[in-house]
Amino acid sequence: MKYSFQLWVTMMSAKAYDGKEPLKFADLLSDRGKPVNPLWELVKWCLGLSAHTIPAIGLALLEERIKYNSEKYKKFTAVKESLHKELVEMLGDDGVFLYPSHPTVAPKHHVPLARPFNFAYTGVFNALGLPVTQCPLGLNAKGLPLGIQVVAGPFNDHLTLAVAQYLEKSFGGWVCPGKL
Repeated sequence: MKYSFQLWVTMMSAKAYDGKEPLKFADLLSDRGKPVNPLWELVKWCLGLSAHTIPAIGLALLEERIKYNSEKYKKFTAVKESLHKELVEMLGDDGVFLYPSHPTVAPKHHVPLARPFNFAYTGVFNALGLPVTQCPLGLNAKGLPLGIQVVAGPFNDHLTLAVAQYLEKSFGGWVCPGKL
């Protein structure tokens, strides 16, 4: 799991199933409309005029820089395949894996911008193609939301949903963190 970010980058560097170049994140921001220029979006964001978040714009700007060369791509593809195999064997048809959603409880607004790689806690399962359900567990002693990811083997989404529902009910689930 210590290579979560690298596995996600490997997935983002992979060619599409049809052998074409991977779809760029900047293209996803366009929502099949007019192409998005990430640098221009950054300028617009600074003026409060962009429809996109700063993490999305930042990822689009970094996208070309974080792609791996063929040697690193092969190395981390092998790591990804090994981890996928290990997890699938461990989970079988009826197992679940509980994994933190984030390295801390819910951070204050904009704090994740200073620690952008914490998304790897969730991104690794996207890279592995495993079903995951985020489950709210209630609030900690300081009133901050707690949650956990429920991961299962391929095609076992029903398991993640059932376990998450049970955990949510048992631990208090979503709780309004304060009065509006």
